[in-house]
Amino acid sequence: MRIFRKHTDRDTVSLWKKEAKRLENERNQLLAELEGIKNCRTQYRELMDEVSQLKDRYNKIIRQTEAVGDEYRKKLQHIIDKK
Repeated sequence: MRIFRKHTDRDTVSLWKKEAKRLENERNQLLAELEGIKNCRTQYRELMDEVSQLKDRYNKIIRQTEAVGDEYRKKLQHIIDKK
C-alpha cells in the first residue's frame, strides 16, 4: 500500500488547483492588509513623536508665559507698594 498516490483524476487535480489558487489569493490579500497595517503603525508612531514634540514646545511656551506674568505681577506690586 502506497501512502502517496499520484492523482490522475482530472476532477481531483482541478479541485486542488482551484483550492491552491484560492489560498494564494487569500494570502496575497492578507499580505496587502498586513502591509497597510504596518504603514498605519508607522504613521501612528510618527504622529505620536510629533505630538510629544509639540507638547514639549507648548509646555516651554506656557512656562515662559507664566514667568513673564509673574514678572509683571512683581513689577505691579512694586508700583502699588510705592504709592
